[in-house]
Amino acid sequence: MLLIPGFFGFGKLGELSYFSGVREAIESSFERLGLAVTVTEVPTLPMSSIRWRAALVLETLAAVASQAEGPIHLIGHSTGGLDARLAIAPTASLPSRVAFDAYDRVKSLVTVCTPHYGTPVATYFTRPVGRFLIRTVGRYLIFMLERGQVPLKLLLRLGYFVVRARDPFRKRRGAFDELYDKLLSDLSEPRILELATFLKAVVKDQSLLFQLTPAGCDLLNACTADPKIAYASVVARATPPSFRNAWRSLRDLYAQIMFPVYAFLHRVAVRDELGAPPLSTLQLAELGRESALPVRADSDGLVPTLSQVWGRVLYFAAADHLDVVGQYGLSSQAAATGDWIPSYSPFGREQFLKLWERVAFFIAGVQAEEESRR
Repeated sequence: MLLIPGFFGFGKLGELSYFSGVREAIESSFERLGLAVTVTEVPTLPMSSIRWRAALVLETLAAVASQAEGPIHLIGHSTGGLDARLAIAPTASLPSRVAFDAYDRVKSLVTVCTPHYGTPVATYFTRPVGRFLIRTVGRYLIFMLERGQVPLKLLLRLGYFVVRARDPFRKRRGAFDELYDKLLSDLSEPRILELATFLKAVVKDQSLLFQLTPAGCDLLNACTADPKIAYASVVARATPPSFRNAWRSLRDLYAQIMFPVYAFLHRVAVRDELGAPPLSTLQLAELGRESALPVRADSDGLVPTLSQVWGRVLYFAAADHLDVVGQYGLSSQAAATGDWIPSYSPFGREQFLKLWERVAFFIAGVQAEEESRR
C-alpha cells in the first residue's frame, strides 16, 4: 500500500510526519481483519508539476512491485490523489527511466480531500501577488537558515520561551509546541540542510499551482484515461469561519496568527469556478448518510468539498484539509500533534480512527473480491 502526500508534501521533515498516525491506524485495522499490510510512503516534490510528482509515484510502484507479490493499493491525500491517478493512467508519459508494467496489480485508489476539479485557492496564488509572496517568504527563510544560524537559534528559543510563558505548566499542546519540538529545537547542520533543500524546491518550481486551478484540472481530467480499478474518496467540509471561533482563537498564539489566514483561504475556496459534473444517486446517498449534503460554498478550507468526490464516497468528514491526515490537535486535547489549520471543526481521534478504518475495510474488501474471482 502506498501513501502519497499532497501540496507542500514531504514524508518526514525533521521529526514531523505528514501522515501523522495514518500508518498505525491502517495497520491496526488490517490486523483486526487478520490481514497483513505493508505501508510505504512515497517521496514527493513540494510544488513541482503533477507529471514529475507522478513519476515518483511510478518509481515507488516499481520498487514495491519488485520486492513482493500481491495486490497494490494507493492512497493519495490532496494533490497526491492526482499524482496517483496520472501515475497509473495507461496513456501517461512520465519523466522517468524506470519501467513499470505490473499495472494489473494496482487494485484500488482512495483519494483524500483531492481537488479533482481544482480549487480556486490555486487560482489566487497563480497571480503575481501570490507567487511573489511564496517566493519572498521562501527566500527569506532560506537566507535565515544558511546565513543567520546563530541569531535564528536564539530567536527561536526566545520566541518559544514567550509562547510557553502563556502556559508555563504545558496544559495545552499546540502547533508551536509540535513545530519547535520536532523540527526547530535542534537546528543541526543536517537539519538546516534538510529545511533549506525543501524551501529551495518550493522557490524553484511552482508549476503545481497552475495545474490545480479548475481549468488545469479540467484539462487533466480530459486527457487522463483512468484504468478499471476500484475508486473511492474521503470528502471533508470544514467549519466556516465565524466571530465565535475568531474569539476562541485568542486563547492560542498560533491560532491567533493562522485563523485569519484560514478565514481568507476559506473565502477564496468558495469562488464559483468549478466544472464538477452532477453527483450520482449513489454518491448523493453516501454523502447524505450522516450529514447535510454539501453545497458549492462548502470546502475543507483549501479544496471545495464537491471537488473532492471521485468514485465511491467512503467518509464525509466534518474536518479541514489537514485534520484527516492526523493534524487535528487543537480540537482534541488527546491528540499528539498540533493543529496546522485552526478551523475548529469537530474532528478528533474518534473520527480519525473511524475514517481510516473505513478506508482499510474498503481496500480489504476490494482485495477479497479480487481473490474470489480467481
